[in-house]
Amino acid sequence: MREYYKKIDKSFFKHGITIPKDYVDIFIFDDPVPLGTSREVKIIWKKKEYNAKLSNVNRKGASAVYQLRWDLNKELLSSLKQEFIQTYFAIESQSFEAKEKQEYHITHLLGGSQEVVIFKPLDAYHILLETFIKIETPYDNIFKRLVEENVFGWLSNANFENSFITKSTKWLSIDELYKHEDINYVVYYLIDDANKQIYIGSAIRLGDRVKPNRPEIPNWNKFRYEIIHPKYHDMLREIEYHSIMNFARFFKNDGNLSSMNLGEYVLVNKDYKYYLK
Repeated sequence: MREYYKKIDKSFFKHGITIPKDYVDIFIFDDPVPLGTSREVKIIWKKKEYNAKLSNVNRKGASAVYQLRWDLNKELLSSLKQEFIQTYFAIESQSFEAKEKQEYHITHLLGGSQEVVIFKPLDAYHILLETFIKIETPYDNIFKRLVEENVFGWLSNANFENSFITKSTKWLSIDELYKHEDINYVVYYLIDDANKQIYIGSAIRLGDRVKPNRPEIPNWNKFRYEIIHPKYHDMLREIEYHSIMNFARFFKNDGNLSSMNLGEYVLVNKDYKYYLK
């Protein structure tokens, strides 16, 4: 089996990779992708499959290239950033400095600080991704925490400057709460599947407010949260009540607000005083 060894660069954490011409054949398996189209593939990373695309990109003014793209797979992107945190932190630092100087950022890492992955295509639709070189640092845990809170997103991406939300999670099991207790400045959502209840709140520290057996929704079993941009921390309560009021207008609620009564769930929040003045 031929393999492709790739030094990690900024595109790896944002989009994917461009496959060198000498390696295209090991990815397509005598089944070329027509020019200008893509095919769905699976990237196998840490024993889990992630959706990606193998694209034959028709570039204007340049020759066509094959690219392996996973830019829409936020779960994979987050996992790769945390695995190769040393490179990710270095690239984001360089990118931030380049923007401060109004310069174009090109990844430039010294030889001893470059991490490397291996792509091992198994067939035309499955690609195994493995770590080849990983550099540990004494600060890995804190850097991973910053990735979890998407700090680098709002630091390095101008699009985040005017956004209330820097990160929005998927639904998580109550068993995963311990991993997220230290997340700061969030609006959170709790679900009780069995009793069909919803509760919405806000917290400066998630673990201080989100606990098992909350009296408002004692049997909640799923949660998700949104992290508020530091620029808008003083509006945390306003954002919370905005979410409460919007849910109340769709679902039955314990606040006696007129609603569309959609679905079986009931919003158990009773505090609407911010809007009902």
